[in-house]
Formats: sequence, C-alpha cells, structure tokens
Amino acid sequence: MTELTTAAPATEAEKPGLHVGWVVPPFFHELPLGTDDVDEAGEQLYATVQEVLPGGTDEDRLRMFVTYAGILDDLRDAGAVYAGFCNLDFDGRPSTATVAVYRMPLHDITAEDVLSEALAGLQRAYPDDDVRISTLPSGKGDARAVVRIGQAPFTLAAEASPTGEPLEVPRGQIQVYIPLPNNADLLAFELSTPCMEDWDFYSELFATIVRTLDWATEEQAAMEAALSQAQPVPDVTPEPAMVQELYSFSSRVLDGLGVRGRMDEGNAVSSVTCADCWSKGLTTVCTARHLWQIDGVPDEQLAAAVGQLDATFQSQGWLKLAGTPGESVSLAADSGSGHRVNVTLIHGRQRLVVEVVAPCTRTVRGPGDSVFG
Repeated sequence: MTELTTAAPATEAEKPGLHVGWVVPPFFHELPLGTDDVDEAGEQLYATVQEVLPGGTDEDRLRMFVTYAGILDDLRDAGAVYAGFCNLDFDGRPSTATVAVYRMPLHDITAEDVLSEALAGLQRAYPDDDVRISTLPSGKGDARAVVRIGQAPFTLAAEASPTGEPLEVPRGQIQVYIPLPNNADLLAFELSTPCMEDWDFYSELFATIVRTLDWATEEQAAMEAALSQAQPVPDVTPEPAMVQELYSFSSRVLDGLGVRGRMDEGNAVSSVTCADCWSKGLTTVCTARHLWQIDGVPDEQLAAAVGQLDATFQSQGWLKLAGTPGESVSLAADSGSGHRVNVTLIHGRQRLVVEVVAPCTRTVRGPGDSVFG
C-alpha cells in the first residue's frame, strides 16, 4: 500500500461516522485480522485451512498455513480491515487470489484533493504501471477513484515453497482508491494473484466486488432501521449456485413440515438486502431469498406442521430465533450464521408462508462493527 501524507487531525465534528460495507463472493475465506493475539489468530487460520483443504495432505495444509500466516502482520500494519483468499479449481488446475480492503483516515483534505494526491503518489511509486483516475459504478452510483494495475512480485518463504528454497513469484495486482463522502476516510480495495492465466476472471470478479461498495450516514441508517424486513431488489439476479442452495434448504423445510398442498402461487427467488444490513443503512443487495407458500391445507394441520418443523430442525442443531407456538417460527442454521427459515401461518386462509434466506455475503469492517470515521 502507498500511504498518503495528510495534515493535522480534524475534529470529531468534521468526521461524521459512516456505516460501510461491501460484498465478497462466498467462496472467499476470511483471514483473521480481528484479533491481535498470535495464538488465537493461528487457531482461526488453521481452522480455515482445514476447511479449504479437507482432503489435502498435512504438507499441503502446512504450506497454505505458513503462506497466509506470513502476510497477516503486513496486512495489519498496512491498515487492512478485511482480507480474504480463494482457492479455486479450473479443470484440475489450482488457482488462487487474495482480496484486501484498507481504511486510511484523512485529515483536512477534500475527496477531490485526495484523488489528485493519490494519483501523483502512485505514479511516482509505480512508474511502469497503469495508474489513472476512473469513474466506477458502486452501490451508491458512480464514484471517482484512482485505479492502479501492475505487477507486485513477492518472495515465498522456504517453508512455504514447493522447492524448499525461497522463491520469487510473479504476481498481478489491482488497487482501487475511493474517497468516502465524509472527507474523513479513503477506502482502498486490492486484488492480488500469482495466477496470471486467470487474470481476466479475477479482474472481472474484482470489479464486481468494488461495485458493491455501499455506505450510509447515521441519519440514513436510523431511517432505514424503521423498515424491519429485507427489501427485494428485482433487477439483480441471484447467483445460480445460491439459488440451488436455497431450493435445497426449501426441500428440507417441506420435508420437515410433513404436509402437502397447492404450491402453484407465490414461488419466487429474489435478491434482497438482509435486515441487519438494512438497519445499518446499507441497502444494496447482500443475499437472496426463496419465498413460497402452501395452500389448501386446514389451519389445524398447518399449525401442527409449524410445531413439527420447529422440533425437527432444533433436533438437527438449528437455532430458534423466535416463534409463536402453532403460528410461526424462525430458525437459523450453523448457530445462527447460516441459512434462515421463517414460517408463518395465515389464519383463515389455509395458507403457510415460508421464507428461506441465504447468509449475508456483505463484509462489514471497522470500529464499532461498521462505523468508519
């Protein structure tokens, strides 16, 4: 990263807080930047490595662990608020990339001046790279940003190298510097990959991530918090894999209910903003939901089905979030972090409405969970 020179700190009144978030694809695995405890970070990282390489050898897992453990301190020192990596397979060929997001506080400088300063600084630091000011679409409309595209080779430590010796690895890198509208923060997104044969794929993927950047003031967040339900965004198509996963969970719900009726109405999958993000004023898409219903079944049978689903799913480890016996229930997989199921009986209509919501894919980082500035 390239640090910017700034003036004396501004007062708190000049730095209004912003809720800031972005969406990272679910196949990215987050690196443990949230703790300064070396042992805790190591445990979290090793658990991630085991998740990424469940069928790998001990040597494979050790190599991956050492690789990412070696860059954690550098990421923290550079001010990273998020870092994650993917480990993909392209027809039998492994491929990887890392995405990091940095937050840099600004003092007594406007967004326009930040762009000029960043442009000049990056051109001096990387004279052979493509550095320019561009207009980028984001969750809040077009945003002006400084973009750098170039090379960033690195040395792989001997214990992480397949040769057993330190190895210099070529690496492509894209950096995007976006000043936030409070004139107090500069957000920098960075993608790095040594897999240059997959550069086009990762470039487009990175552009998609940057376009999800969203922010809201405290006032906007308070206003949006008054809306208690997730909001559909019909012009955004959910990822096919997410749709199939929703269908799979819906099938489990149908089996758990144990009733059959008409299902020819109200069956729809849509992109939504989850209630938690909405309450922070982050209104761009962060997940998807499958909304469907069962009609033509007597209310008493549907009431029994709600209770049966509640008991069955809790016995399978689902967390009960809320519910009224015989009327409604809300459940969540994976101790509350996974898919969510909301089931509601519409009395007098012989109708049961079911909502299955995928986990939020938005990454929100910063002091106080999401407040920058």
